[in-house]
Amino acid sequence: MACSSSSSDAQNPGTGGVTVGGAGSFTGGAGQLGGTTNTGGAVSYGGATSSGGAISYGGAITSGGMTSSGGTVSSGGAITSGGMTSSGGTVSSGGAMSSGGRMSSGGATSSGGQNSSGGQNSSGGQNSSGGTPGQLPYKGVANSPASEIEQLGASWCYNWMSRPQSTDCDDPLFVPMVWDGSNVAATIQQIANDGYTTVLGFNEPNKTDQANMTVAQAIALWPEMTSVPDLRVSSPAVSDDGRAWLEDFMTQVEASGLRVDFIAMHWYGWNAGSCTASQLQGAVNWAEQWDLPVWITEFGCMGSSNPDEQTLLDFFPAAITMLGNHPQVERYAWYPWNTYNDLFLPDENDVRVITPLGELFAAEPSYR
Repeated sequence: MACSSSSSDAQNPGTGGVTVGGAGSFTGGAGQLGGTTNTGGAVSYGGATSSGGAISYGGAITSGGMTSSGGTVSSGGAITSGGMTSSGGTVSSGGAMSSGGRMSSGGATSSGGQNSSGGQNSSGGQNSSGGTPGQLPYKGVANSPASEIEQLGASWCYNWMSRPQSTDCDDPLFVPMVWDGSNVAATIQQIANDGYTTVLGFNEPNKTDQANMTVAQAIALWPEMTSVPDLRVSSPAVSDDGRAWLEDFMTQVEASGLRVDFIAMHWYGWNAGSCTASQLQGAVNWAEQWDLPVWITEFGCMGSSNPDEQTLLDFFPAAITMLGNHPQVERYAWYPWNTYNDLFLPDENDVRVITPLGELFAAEPSYR
């Protein structure tokens, strides 16, 4: 799970003990989430309500009119507030999608239409919890206990799996992932049937201890990844030393007329002195080359780049300020399961309490 600004590192989503469907191997040992060793799922999100509407697991119900996508109602319920959704998966004025796929109330998600490879999908075309500018999910966390997610004010989360767990990031914040190349078509259909509208692509396929896929293997499976027209699909998320892998993948996507709706990326400062906003900005600039929205689904600082807590306390607010100048960055998710990256830690009574970094995180805007 380590990533570097100098292209010599690797990220493991299981650092901290997150196991992703049994696939891959994860460094860092079994982590303690909320005082319990996490071996098969992750830690819990107790549930939350969307703005202005109630959310059900098998389909979403909110206030207002009925939303359709190609003439059918998604996953068992009438969706969204006050308007109709156009075909192609984007929502016109009034219709809103939730942070991870369940629908909520609140306004428009907007223009841009369904994105194809090489095309542009504006930041207004993302899913939203509120549906209006300033209410689009933005601040996220990679898998934390329910009480912590609530205290941190995250507006979205994920757990490296295709379904939420009662012990971790849960609806309505959850965003599913197809972690590797196993059962892609069936998993995509399950995600769509569950009512989600966004899915994250393969996790670090450039790494042998992660999804471990060649570009050719990923391209061969991509028609299955994009087999549901209204499901918004991210690129595979490579570690920072996997840039050549993603560049090759995107070249072949465009040459083959395949669809990628937004770019997912990981970044970790690694070498001494690299835990800086300017180093992260270099990676963001690189990810923006395809003129697509960008999600930074894991970031933080590791290795020699984070010698002490103060380094992270200086880095995080500067990084978020920098991201505010990049409108293509739709969302970010902090990876808290590394030394000095913790948002919560156990106190002398083994009760998890928010850290100074967690307080900085909590103070940042939840929506964009």
